Amino acid sequence: MENPVAEMPQNISLPLATMSEVEELEEWLKDARHSQAKLNMISALGTVGGPNTKRVTWNILSRIFSDTVAKRINWKGVNGKKSFKDMLTRSLLIKAVRKNQAASGAPESEIDASSIRWFNLASDRGGGRKDRVRH
Repeated sequence: MENPVAEMPQNISLPLATMSEVEELEEWLKDARHSQAKLNMISALGTVGGPNTKRVTWNILSRIFSDTVAKRINWKGVNGKKSFKDMLTRSLLIKAVRKNQAASGAPESEIDASSIRWFNLASDRGGGRKDRVRH
């Protein structure tokens, strides 16, 4: 397998570690001049594997967003968080998930449902649940 990082745009490093990096990626995705680089990025993310749509979606989301950033995003953007359903990164994710053989025919609703769950669980990753139990 080739190194998918080589296909990523030079000015964007994943996983995104700050909300300003998330904003930069969203702005970058809006720019039509980057259409070929976007296709390369989708192809690179599409090489991320998994046995089914949920795992492929989760694995790609883990490549795009750090847990710190994931905690500040949710589907609808409630509670002061950023709305994933309105982000251009969502369509990038859907295209990348469908590049994977295990998820090539995945309906948008299934990818969205997996995304929603992944963001909901962000605060439990990286020892978050254990930390809360200790306090």
